[in-house]
Amino acid sequence: MKIKKYVARDFKTAIQKAKEEMGRDAIILHTRQVKKGGILGLLYPPRVEITVVVDDKLQVNTDRRRLGNTTSESAVAKPEMSAGLDTTYTLDNSQKASHEDAVLQEIHKMKHLITDIKSRMHEVEVIKGVPEQVQQFYETLISNNVDRDIALKVVNSVANRLPKDGMSDDTWARDVCLHTLQEVIQRVEPIQVKSERQGMIVFMVGPTGVGKTTTIAKLAANLTFLDNKNVALITLDTYRVSAADQLRTFAEIIGIPISVVFTPNDMMLAIEQYQQKDLIFVDTAGRSPYNYEQMEELREFVDIAKPDEIILVMSVTTDNNDLINIYERFQSIGVDKLIFTKLDETYNYGSILNALYEIKKPIAYLTTGQNVPDDIEVPDSLRLAQMLLRRDEA
Repeated sequence: MKIKKYVARDFKTAIQKAKEEMGRDAIILHTRQVKKGGILGLLYPPRVEITVVVDDKLQVNTDRRRLGNTTSESAVAKPEMSAGLDTTYTLDNSQKASHEDAVLQEIHKMKHLITDIKSRMHEVEVIKGVPEQVQQFYETLISNNVDRDIALKVVNSVANRLPKDGMSDDTWARDVCLHTLQEVIQRVEPIQVKSERQGMIVFMVGPTGVGKTTTIAKLAANLTFLDNKNVALITLDTYRVSAADQLRTFAEIIGIPISVVFTPNDMMLAIEQYQQKDLIFVDTAGRSPYNYEQMEELREFVDIAKPDEIILVMSVTTDNNDLINIYERFQSIGVDKLIFTKLDETYNYGSILNALYEIKKPIAYLTTGQNVPDDIEVPDSLRLAQMLLRRDEA
């Protein structure tokens, strides 16, 4: 940013000097009349002094109304004191857009900054009014990647449930915090296979690399060996050679049938073949939630199969915002439950709480490693709440 003063016999001359040296985007900060000092100053008329500023990083066009009337490089704009310097200029459409984009970007940055400042001020205001042990819970939630707004709501609820006189020990306060977290996690709904019906269909969907195939193998093994259910597998993952082979290997070990399907018609035939089974798992190819064609292809298979449940599989190592975006994309085909994978790859489980709070869908399972069939469990809301209040062990 440059600030400079110019003195001339009249305002027009001062403006011209400033324009030649500082450029057309200079802004007038101040104007005044000045006189020469001493006795000789009485013999001369007062002169004009202007103070102007220009920001090299943000060239602000202060008189956009003229742009619509600019038709050639010789177009002349009339001086407007309140807007800036008298200037003669022309801008083509791309230059106009560039100026406007720069201004809009700066405005957006300022809005985000102001919003963030207000949010932090609100955060400080709320936190300073709660007991010290509750403030510690808040810091622990934040360190576990719980969204700040969600963490504030949790600790505010905890504070409201504690005695107003502050007479509560750390154990009591922790129990109240655990109970409050459990209220967010309370919807735990694993797959329920009803004995009175057959041919239940469960689709596993999700982005690439979250562990859908391994998760299906774990569930199929547990339902077969522990619950004595008749299970069949269908895979749509024909994009990766290893995926179908991997699931086929699991099926052979478990001793259950598997079909690889390529078209919706193949899907219908496979479902008819397994109608007498208690449960049919469908392993889908990993889909980019932002690829319209892939999502439409998945929708075709869903429309044909008419599954009883569609379970969205997501990794806890995924960014919080991305988790919400992934859900919103897959929700277009329908999502009934959630599975979170790769808990063994992180010590921070706040993304689970964030997703459950925003999505409001039941959680079915958590996976904690690659071992089949062991590393999968039905979530326990108390244990998960305790994990969220655990200090970083890394």
